[in-house]
Amino acid sequence: MKRMSKWIIPVSMSVALLAACGGESNGNGGNDNQNGNSAGNNTGNNDNSEQPDTVETGSADQEVEASGEESVVLDMWIHQTGEDETNFYVERIDAFNESQDEIFVEAEVIIDDGASSYSDSINAALVAGNLPDLLALDGPYVASFAESDVITSIEEYVDDADREDFVDSIIEQGSYNGELYSLGAMEASIPLYYNKDIFEEEGIEAPTTIEDAWTWDEFLEVAQDLTTEDRYGLNLFMNYGVGEWLTFMGAPFVWSNNGELIAEDGSTADGYFNSPETVEALEFVKELFEEGVVDLNPGEMQFEEGGAAMALGGPWISVSAEDAGMNWGMMPYPYSETPVSPSGSMAYGITTLSDHPEEAYELMHWMTNEESTIGLSEVTGMPPTRHSAFEQMDHYDELPWSIIRDQVTETAKARPQTPAYPVLTDAFAQAFHAAALGEDVEEMLNQQLDRVEREIGRFQD
Repeated sequence: MKRMSKWIIPVSMSVALLAACGGESNGNGGNDNQNGNSAGNNTGNNDNSEQPDTVETGSADQEVEASGEESVVLDMWIHQTGEDETNFYVERIDAFNESQDEIFVEAEVIIDDGASSYSDSINAALVAGNLPDLLALDGPYVASFAESDVITSIEEYVDDADREDFVDSIIEQGSYNGELYSLGAMEASIPLYYNKDIFEEEGIEAPTTIEDAWTWDEFLEVAQDLTTEDRYGLNLFMNYGVGEWLTFMGAPFVWSNNGELIAEDGSTADGYFNSPETVEALEFVKELFEEGVVDLNPGEMQFEEGGAAMALGGPWISVSAEDAGMNWGMMPYPYSETPVSPSGSMAYGITTLSDHPEEAYELMHWMTNEESTIGLSEVTGMPPTRHSAFEQMDHYDELPWSIIRDQVTETAKARPQTPAYPVLTDAFAQAFHAAALGEDVEEMLNQQLDRVEREIGRFQD
């Protein structure tokens, strides 16, 4: 008996716009619909201007049939995203089914509204005992899933050569307590975008390498010089709301100042989350707003329309800038003591309820191999996760995209892998927002620390 590929695809299903990974290609390596989780959820909007708030997922072809000879059938969950990205996943899974006769994959696309729906689906399936063999998960939450016995270690399946081909940040993101639990095909980064026309008018030269990246002082000085009555020097996309975006974009201020949000072993945040280095980093953020170089409530297209000369944003900004006819460029993320850049995106994990973990890893490997990570980068505009993929993609050898390649391969740092991350990231986002509002940074960090410490305590032996 032949089995049709099992696809539950929401047709024309609306989902909230997010501020991160995934989306449709514009033909030059850009992500134009900001659809995804890991780089920062747009869970709020402080902008009163009109803007689209939904994307259409469309539908996917359902052509592949099983031969009837497969000895293993795997269930897989994919998070709902933009149409082109979803179709890419469908095509890769169908190609996997066609490539061999031993394993057949039945996959479902699960609604992801940018809030808790996807995690709720996973938790409900865990309780009911019907988790799939392989699922997509948001990179910063690997530790939460591992600690909760949702996903299992893949250490025994990954060979050294394959591990070394992945950029360090993906291995860091996928590891918990010294073991590797997940791998992904997509990375993320935040360069500092700039309006080339404005820079030329003002006689400002943008750095083109990480070695020449601006220090905080240089960054602030340029932002001040570029701020006028009609224009801000910088856009931090505060309209994305108080959520994951502020941690994704903002944590490198702490890290580049030699600070951390939590101890390396995850045992405490006291002395890290509220350290002098963290306080100093958020005081710098506070200064950006006090000096009037950043708008607390920017319009959706402030940078693209010339209302800001620079912007700290993800690869998707290149698409909107290109569509707006801007003459734009990228430069590295500014730093205090050590250059550091954001990273992290969707990945895959094998669930603890799988009866076929070895076969599930074969599927994971297929979905993250060189061909998959190149193809996904071409569809979404997000950077790949393998060194070999960067070597095959010529546009990453030249400006502006070489900036993102260099950040991913040289300065990218994963967000903390701790089961307390959901509370930790919210606490940091609240503190970052308080700094933007001009509140007492040290006081806010200490207030938020209490709830982080309580959450960490839940996972102590």
